[in-house]
Parts: sequence; structure tokens; C-alpha cells
Amino acid sequence: MPTLKCDVKNCSYNECNYCSLDYIHVGKEGATNKEATCCESFNEGEYVASNCAKEPEEVVQIKCSATQCVYNANEKCRAEYVPISSTSTACCACEDTLCEAFISR
Repeated sequence: MPTLKCDVKNCSYNECNYCSLDYIHVGKEGATNKEATCCESFNEGEYVASNCAKEPEEVVQIKCSATQCVYNANEKCRAEYVPISSTSTACCACEDTLCEAFISR
């Protein structure tokens, strides 16, 4: 599974750059560059441990709809390291996030 580093500070699943979800979904079918990707699992808010299924972890499964990425294998991410970042300081929707690991086929 990929090592995930999330720099989206206002995601309710982000605690110290780790994700508390069992898996995340990187989206945008048809994306041809990293700017066209997004974290579909993004949820604006502050991290609250009681709202999460597990403790935040560095390694998570990643479902990926960006089928034009070299790391996409049957909608699963095969990259070793996946940084997720925000496109603005006022990130409030999944479209304001992106997958920095995306490399077009």
C-alpha cells in the first residue's frame, strides 16, 4: 500500500498529515495531469478522533479513478509515496485538492 502524506490541513480526516480513513478515493476519471485530480474523500472540517473509524496512519489503500496515471492498476494506486495537497489556502471542496503523485501514461 502507498505511503500517504496529506497536506490538506482543513480535512476532517487529517491528523498530523496522516489520514484516519481505511482508504481514500483519488478522483477524476479522464484526468491527464495532476491538476485535474482530486481527493474525493476530502471532508472540510477539523479532525475529531471520535468521528473516525481508526487512528490516523501513514499507509492507506487508495482507490483511483484517474485511469491515465501510470500508477493506476485496476483503479488501485501502486505508487510508493502519494502526497495529497491543496490548491489554495481556503480549501473547501474536493476540487481544491490534488494528487501530487499523478504521472500521465
